Amino acid sequence: MNLRISILVAAVVFATPAFAQKKVERRLAVGMEGAIRIHNMVGSVVIHGWNKDTVLVRGTLSEGDELHMGGAYTGAKMFVESINDRNPKPTRLEVWVPARARVWVKTATASIDVTGVAGGLDLYVVSGTIDVTGSPRELNAEAIDGDIHVTGSPSWLRAKSASGAITFRGASADAALSTVSGAIRVDGGHFERTKIETVTGNITFAGQLDRSGVFDFDTHGGTVDIAVPEKANASFSIVTIAGRIENLLSKTRPFAGRFGRGQELTTETGAGGAKVNVRTFKGPVTIRRSS
Repeated sequence: MNLRISILVAAVVFATPAFAQKKVERRLAVGMEGAIRIHNMVGSVVIHGWNKDTVLVRGTLSEGDELHMGGAYTGAKMFVESINDRNPKPTRLEVWVPARARVWVKTATASIDVTGVAGGLDLYVVSGTIDVTGSPRELNAEAIDGDIHVTGSPSWLRAKSASGAITFRGASADAALSTVSGAIRVDGGHFERTKIETVTGNITFAGQLDRSGVFDFDTHGGTVDIAVPEKANASFSIVTIAGRIENLLSKTRPFAGRFGRGQELTTETGAGGAKVNVRTFKGPVTIRRSS
């Protein structure tokens, strides 16, 4: 009998989850263009834009943690209070917000996933991943060690990461992307003003250049690969101090850089127009047609 009891107790122990969880659901009336602030340290935050003047929150919290939420029709704020601040357990929040709302989210190791928000987005993580799908009016995304993925056409875009990669598929009138060692890849439609910077990360850009636009690419040691459509009207100014330039757009050949180091290139496609400036220290540069 004792052996059977021991086996039964052991089975119960091993079947018990590492920590108990509880589910919560809250609603709050918020205007279609209200301001919403969300703070969740660990876990995940998933946000959906919808055509209701209501914020709906569904979450899974560890036992003992609390979701605090309050506000008025002009805005709302919510945050997770952990019973153990030094070792918080993951909290999973799924939030439906008015589509035109301004949304601010801050996390530590929680990932952020946003779809369908047309208002403003301000997103910050330390080591999580940021994923945005849609065309917000403004998008500011910052990840210290995480990746940033954007699919859509935000009018104004700022994305920054240290070691994470940035991937942008879409279009923007005003975009600035920067990393330290992460790669940056842009692939999409029409761009007007674009600034892309890395230290050692590689840069890949393929898009349509507005004829009156300005495009700046800067890196220390990363490669730069720029692809433009067949009928693009652009003027290129490229300088690399210790790298090489490959021009697959025109017959103009690079010439030796200042003091006999590196290479420089000045060339045009079509009737000229968009100003494309590339500066690297030792990174190679390629300009070519879109495939």
